[in-house]
Amino acid sequence: MAEVAMSPPPAVDSLCLLTAPEDEEPPEQDADRRAKSGVCKHVDPTKHLDQWRVICIDFHRFRAKCPDKCKALIRQGVPEFLRGSVWQKLALSRELLQKHPPDIYEQMRQTPAAPCEDEIVRDIHRTFPKHVLYRDKKGLGQQQLLNVLRAYSVFNPEVGYCQGMGFICGVLLMYMSEEDAFLMLISLLENYRMSGLFMPGLPLLNKYFFQLQRLLAMHMPLLCNHLAQQGVEPTIYASKWFMTVCICNFPFSTVVRIWDIFLAEGVKIIFRIALALLKLNQEALLSESFEQILDTLKQAPSRVESDTLIQVALSIKLKNKTLKDIESEWLAQTAPGM
Repeated sequence: MAEVAMSPPPAVDSLCLLTAPEDEEPPEQDADRRAKSGVCKHVDPTKHLDQWRVICIDFHRFRAKCPDKCKALIRQGVPEFLRGSVWQKLALSRELLQKHPPDIYEQMRQTPAAPCEDEIVRDIHRTFPKHVLYRDKKGLGQQQLLNVLRAYSVFNPEVGYCQGMGFICGVLLMYMSEEDAFLMLISLLENYRMSGLFMPGLPLLNKYFFQLQRLLAMHMPLLCNHLAQQGVEPTIYASKWFMTVCICNFPFSTVVRIWDIFLAEGVKIIFRIALALLKLNQEALLSESFEQILDTLKQAPSRVESDTLIQVALSIKLKNKTLKDIESEWLAQTAPGM
């Protein structure tokens, strides 16, 4: 029998020559048209998987040489079976072992006393109670959650534990081991500066609320005014969006897509998702009163297709400088003596 000639996989360098990504901020009307029609750019799944297979051989080199192509592929969605590995590469979580002992997780896990153990045990059954991994009382999933959250509270007693951390850890454990989830938590709270979401006084969350309110006024002034008249502020509807990076109330297929982008690009995607949800529901919200608005915003994440939400979110013009300028305004207002 004649041998079948197998073509070699493309080199990492050659992937940089593939189709360039669409503009980061395409014309708004074009995004609206595609979003309303439900049409998204077709992605050949076989080609997509083949590209990722090669990229993961030397992910950091590919990302450094071809940042735009890497961004485009991540925005299309990381393949499910590679997601755990890619998330760790994006977060540089394994690199933390260069400054911590290699058995840091075991050291923390085996510490006899944890500062927040009672609170963690109390909340475990509330984390994804319907998910097969976590629904059984004292099952494997609940034990893993307890182990990781408890270990982190020992590692970082200043933050300790906050309920939103359980959902984040729950998602991580669906894709990786306890040790890797622990290292990811460290990276998220340090490298992504999420610790401010869980520390006393929630300083980072308050800043995000202020920034979102200003962005809403810039992008949708009529809606901003209407929500203000009805007494609806970001503190009422956006807490879980920021604290859990859109885990709560979002379909899981949307959650992982948002997390792909969040780990690659940072918190800006959460602002874009928030604005996209408000934009997609703007017409209804403008005619609603307080209770109706809250119900619409609670249901909004589950009423939109993942691709549509991501497309609309990425079409919203939002520069890092804008966020920094609003942050400076917030800092000026919250400075001592003001």
